[in-house]
Amino acid sequence: MVLATSCGEGVVARPNTDLPVVATTSTSTTGTSTTGTVPSTTAPVQSGPDNEVLERAWRSVTRVNGLGCTASQVGTGFVVAPGLIVTAAHVVAGLSAPEIGLGGGIQTAAVVAFDPVSDLALLSADTGVVQALALTEAVAGQPVAVLAFDEDGMPETISSRILRPIRAIGKDIYGAAGDGRDALEVEASVGPGNSGAPLVDGSGSVVGVLFSRTRGGPQVAYAVQVSEIEPLLATAIQGGGEPADSGACRPR
Repeated sequence: MVLATSCGEGVVARPNTDLPVVATTSTSTTGTSTTGTVPSTTAPVQSGPDNEVLERAWRSVTRVNGLGCTASQVGTGFVVAPGLIVTAAHVVAGLSAPEIGLGGGIQTAAVVAFDPVSDLALLSADTGVVQALALTEAVAGQPVAVLAFDEDGMPETISSRILRPIRAIGKDIYGAAGDGRDALEVEASVGPGNSGAPLVDGSGSVVGVLFSRTRGGPQVAYAVQVSEIEPLLATAIQGGGEPADSGACRPR
């Protein structure tokens, strides 16, 4: 039996085993989704990020963690704009003061946007001179790298490949019915602590945000398409950077 589990929580937390239901295959990450199989045509083969690109991108990636909800919650995030960090919503659900580490220091962040359906959240923190990572559309077949921290807080670069863009529908992070999200199916072996990690292309731009993985089957992971980040940025700007509701603790 193949299940999908969120990959951002610590070993104490119970993983989410709700499979992201692939309702459609998108011919474009921004166009209308249509039912069918994986398109046979893809963009020309591209190169994955080299060491120089990876080193530069890693400066904008942080561990996200917090103690709350009777368990340790651990994930990954990245700087998307000055003072703003993207992570997975299930990583910070129920936390009032998640911690992040940038530039060698640890600081408390504030949740300023939270969406349990897309499984994305925005954190406000002092990002200093750390550069924001650019966002771009994913291409089926392209090699990417997942820049993530594991459950012990160690950084790991995971070589991956975009399999296809999809419309993932099913339950939100609390098990309630949702509208779904534009997502990516990714060939990658990921684990606890990796949720919220950016998938970067050959230029160091982010094409997706990791939120789930399969269990008991092929090494397939799921990432939210970057188009889903834009509404959260608008919410954070509209809210003037004020703290937002980080949702309830997820059932264990």
